Amino acid sequence: MVDASLFNCPNCNGLYHIVKVEAPPVMNEDQLTCLSCGGPLNGREGRFILKYFFIDRRSGKAKPLLARKLRRA
Repeated sequence: MVDASLFNCPNCNGLYHIVKVEAPPVMNEDQLTCLSCGGPLNGREGRFILKYFFIDRRSGKAKPLLARKLRRA
């Protein structure tokens, strides 16, 4: 079973496409972190592994960076 939805980082509001994939229990799992702010993200939800695909930075800190990149283009 695979389930997909949108997810906002609780720390910076960065937008992710999140996919839940059914998987067996794993003993050694790395901590996932937000690409925008470095905050922690859950790697599991019950029997599901969570896969995050970064879409957009939504925090106020990210907007000036995006504006600078657009001006350079």
